[in-house]
Amino acid sequence: MARLPSPALPLRHSRRVITEPDGFGDAVSGIELSVDFQRRQERASQVEQFQSPAWALDFGEANVRTRVRGVLAGGWGSFCFAMGPGEAIWNGEAAAPGTIALLPPGKEVDGRTAADYEWLTAAVPADVWNRCLALAGRQEDGPDRLTVCRLPPSVAERIKLRLQECRALLKGAATPWLMDQVAEAVTDSFTTACELSAGAEPATSSMRNRARLARRAEAWMRDHLAEPVQVPDLCLALHVSRRELEYAFRSVFDQSPRDHLETLRLNAIRRSLLQGDGHRETIIAIAYAHGIHHLGRFSASYRTLFGEKPSETRRR
Repeated sequence: MARLPSPALPLRHSRRVITEPDGFGDAVSGIELSVDFQRRQERASQVEQFQSPAWALDFGEANVRTRVRGVLAGGWGSFCFAMGPGEAIWNGEAAAPGTIALLPPGKEVDGRTAADYEWLTAAVPADVWNRCLALAGRQEDGPDRLTVCRLPPSVAERIKLRLQECRALLKGAATPWLMDQVAEAVTDSFTTACELSAGAEPATSSMRNRARLARRAEAWMRDHLAEPVQVPDLCLALHVSRRELEYAFRSVFDQSPRDHLETLRLNAIRRSLLQGDGHRETIIAIAYAHGIHHLGRFSASYRTLFGEKPSETRRR
């Protein structure tokens, strides 16, 4: 489960390197993320987290293209500031550098990140979230789902510098004065994001429809990973044309349906090998169990995505 600030600790500070998809599982406070790699990670990713009972700050760097899903814990609200240079797509909306994605308590985030994606997330308890909405004059029409808004460059720079200053100070002694200063900075940033999100343009209906189709198709893929299904089977099952499906996947996941199905299988196989599942089974048997039936291509594709052979993963 993704870690949340503990009432028993005034401040919890951690920093770690991420080399595996599941290493991103708790990289954002309050959200249990499910992540698959879509391309090979050329250099390690990392995250630094500061968590208190009144707020949480995460500073991360994903040096790999990923597919991301997760749901925010019900008692917390969150925003994600995209610092770039890579960008993301969240719930069908483009989150380019300089944008903030507001995520209400209990709502889902679903999308992808490009390589070299740097983020800054802040999380606050629901009562602080509601207070920020009230300060922004939005207690009646606050966001009821993930909302992406582009910040004016001067505002984006101000928020980034202020929270990065908090990051530097938090590496020292966590004095009551410092904790109050960070809480004020987080609250002010949240309130500004709430104010600006009122004028944010929603994703077009066509983009929302493509995002819904891509997620529905991906769910079907996950349900049939153990079967030797191909993209035509998916099109027939969902009653959509191959062109329509291709356009949806390219727009939302920046992959073809065929490539997306392959990366889902390869990520699932890697998890199985790393967790020691079926340790008495051969790698070939594990591959077959995840719908792989072209073994020569499987080994090459696995090495391209993860930088090592399946046998090397199993030994680790």
